[in-house]
Amino acid sequence: MQLHTPLWNFVLAVYAQPEVEALCLSLQNDHGLSINRLLFAGWLASEKKELDLDVLAQTHAIRWQSEITAPLRALRYRVRDDLKLAAAGVYGAMRRAELEAERVELAFLYDASLAWPQQTAKTVKELVTANLMSLLKDTGEAKVNAIKVLEVAFLDTISE
Repeated sequence: MQLHTPLWNFVLAVYAQPEVEALCLSLQNDHGLSINRLLFAGWLASEKKELDLDVLAQTHAIRWQSEITAPLRALRYRVRDDLKLAAAGVYGAMRRAELEAERVELAFLYDASLAWPQQTAKTVKELVTANLMSLLKDTGEAKVNAIKVLEVAFLDTISE
């Protein structure tokens, strides 16, 4: 499995844009959304592909996220709250491990996306909106700001 993929490059570019990190972390912490899936939704749109939640649910990435990435994050948060462990460098090591687990998850998502059909009837902007709406449908008022910020970040990255 290749970890350095076009999806990885897209994720790095989008996540570095203003407001994206804070928004994604808020959606993750307040609504239980996967940051990787949000960013994957934008990348799929850039490839003219529509997010299919049923197909997504069948990917190895979903199991990896629930069995590896999420537990690592939970442990890292517990360590962060214990200043002695954090000072000993455990927190930093766990943060790096979590980032690598997320990178593997993105590689699984990239591999799965190769079989997704292209959507020629919709524009990239329409696909960005549709893909985000699929993931954000249960986030209430947070959805409006999330779509606004992420649409701009995705479309700016795609146009570069």
